[in-house]
Amino acid sequence: RPAGVPPRPSLPRRVVVHAASSRRGSSSSGGRLPPRRGRTSEKPGRSTRAIVEETVMYVEGGEAPAPESEANTEANTSTSYSKLYDRLMSSGPLRMHRQVPKPSKEAQMKEENAYKLWLSDVAVTVKRKYFFGRKFMVRDLAVFALVSSMHLGLLWAPATFSWGNLGLCMLLYFVTGCIGITFGYHRMIAHKSFVVPKWLEYAAAYCGALSIQGDPMEWASTHRYHHLHTDTPKDPHSTYEGAWWSHAGWFLDNEMTLSRTEDHTNAKDMMAQPFYRFMQKTYSWHILLSMGLLYAFGGLPALIWGGCVRTCIVWHITWSINSFCHIYGRQEYDTRDLSKNNWLFGLLAWGEGWHNNHHAFEYSARHGLKWWQFDLTWIIIRSLQFVGLAKKVKLPTEAAKAKLAFE
Repeated sequence: RPAGVPPRPSLPRRVVVHAASSRRGSSSSGGRLPPRRGRTSEKPGRSTRAIVEETVMYVEGGEAPAPESEANTEANTSTSYSKLYDRLMSSGPLRMHRQVPKPSKEAQMKEENAYKLWLSDVAVTVKRKYFFGRKFMVRDLAVFALVSSMHLGLLWAPATFSWGNLGLCMLLYFVTGCIGITFGYHRMIAHKSFVVPKWLEYAAAYCGALSIQGDPMEWASTHRYHHLHTDTPKDPHSTYEGAWWSHAGWFLDNEMTLSRTEDHTNAKDMMAQPFYRFMQKTYSWHILLSMGLLYAFGGLPALIWGGCVRTCIVWHITWSINSFCHIYGRQEYDTRDLSKNNWLFGLLAWGEGWHNNHHAFEYSARHGLKWWQFDLTWIIIRSLQFVGLAKKVKLPTEAAKAKLAFE
């Protein structure tokens, strides 16, 4: 926390308030619109459609129920990440549903074996060997083979280039990256920032599966743990363990990752749905089918550009949100973690780069909270809301933003 900034106040009780915009020319005071009775010849146009938003508002006078914790946060603000990690890892299996205190960035900076990342204020301590002198599990080798084969495919990209193949790559980059990951996996499924009809939810989730980042349930569960334990030793990909670890090293170390993400009971809402159970059981077949279709319709060039090139682009942009956006950028809200707003990935990742905004208000369907923070995914959500396909869209109020703002 920057000098002179008071400690973050405890969050008051959260309530959900529904508000509807009135029709143009009406004298509505902002409550719900009365239901129509009988037939009418009036056809509401785009400018007169009543859009219902669900806004999260913090109301003075009540305390939010605190998550189950293993220690008092304020009593441990002087603990470095390294010491907190050593203590937790030596005390038996991690209890992932219990929170631990946030480590002190200043204390971590003073750790003897820590080093500062280039041009940043983040000091890291490498806790696991990345490649040499470590034990590899079968899944580690399988994931490494998959990632390596996709990157090796890039060697054929120059020889198979055409504008048509580049267009195919960009189209699938949007479908799997924006619609699949950002819109589907992240804001809709993991955070429940809005609700759409089931056919649209499942279609977006299927697009996310084609990004080859795991089945929907696995992805959402892991991401929910990331937010519950951001930049603590229970975070699946904390930057305090190194830039490479938070970028890609974490999922190449199955032993450590399973200790943090194997329990999917934080995704019971998805376990109850046959579609997500089906995707979990048959996930690999959908990837093979998609690659087979690319080859069948466009041969090797389509497989290289629509498969390898596109997948690597989506991978590294997604992974960079976990790494670069916890190292480089600006913090506008006191989130007590390393999340930062990064304009470059705000553009490349369809609005996901406004990462400090997201960690401050993880429920928000909109990440670019200021007019100049471009967020294409929010534009898509807002458009779907306008035509009635997206409902219960969650946004932070100005009062909620003011509570966490540094300035």
